Amino acid sequence: MRNHRLLRSAFISLLAASALTGLVPAAASAAPTVRPGMDGCDEPYDTRETVMTVGQRLNPGDKLTNPTDVTELVMQADGNLVLYALGNPGGPKLPLWHSATWGNPGAYATLQEDGNFVVYKQGGSAQTGGGIWHTATYGDRTDTRPRAFLEADGDFRVIGRKDDPTFGLHWRALKTEKTTKLCAEDATHQYRYQYGGDWSQSATVWMVVQDDNNLVIYRKRDGKAIWNSGTYGSGFHSIELRMEPDGEMLLRDWFSPNKVVWRSGTAGNPGAYALLQDDGNFVVYKADGGPDKGGALWQSGTYDKV
Repeated sequence: MRNHRLLRSAFISLLAASALTGLVPAAASAAPTVRPGMDGCDEPYDTRETVMTVGQRLNPGDKLTNPTDVTELVMQADGNLVLYALGNPGGPKLPLWHSATWGNPGAYATLQEDGNFVVYKQGGSAQTGGGIWHTATYGDRTDTRPRAFLEADGDFRVIGRKDDPTFGLHWRALKTEKTTKLCAEDATHQYRYQYGGDWSQSATVWMVVQDDNNLVIYRKRDGKAIWNSGTYGSGFHSIELRMEPDGEMLLRDWFSPNKVVWRSGTAGNPGAYALLQDDGNFVVYKADGGPDKGGALWQSGTYDKV
């Protein structure tokens, strides 16, 4: 898990520069599927997976697409393994996570019998060496079925044979698609973005709670950042985007809730919710408001930038 955290902290500023070698947006092969929750706030319950089993490989140019066509895992020709959010057909894709193994043409990824998911240099293998990245999920347990898979919510996950009392068998990229509607918690539900890396999308934009603690809206037609919260580098271990019961939307430290780095200034409006709209605007509405009703309390002002 420590290696996982180091990988997450290394992948900051996502497309903000598009400056990470091997992470230039590429043409998408599939349009995203809209998967609304019950009232727009609840996450849909979907247990489908696109699975790689022991011995299967992703060779250069191969890709794995998740069951809802919202993400794909690509073994790039430069040796970088990249998880992308898919955009509009023919448009750019949004890089969500990568193995940082560019500069190794011919590299491939495979799931081993010991439960480890490994990126090997060209010609490398478990017998000859040459591993350049791995999930550290190897182990001796025989009561598990190792698999690497993309979940319906877009995340990349590996279940291995590691016997770890704290973190178990799992490794996750922690890049989960959320609904476009952000609501306050109530007695039964929790509607919040946890951990840098969660993202949502409308017809025209992606919105990402980044690992660098910045909330950023990217437009799909060219991958350009069109709004951000200006909170990058705030140094939190895990940032959270949250709607409070009083109508205030916050970016705060998930481990220390009193450490707030950004707020919408919309307190005093119980039941307010936030909506990422198809026109590219991110808006906080009164409880009885909406795109066709009015009642906007705050907005990103990006409706004319898509």
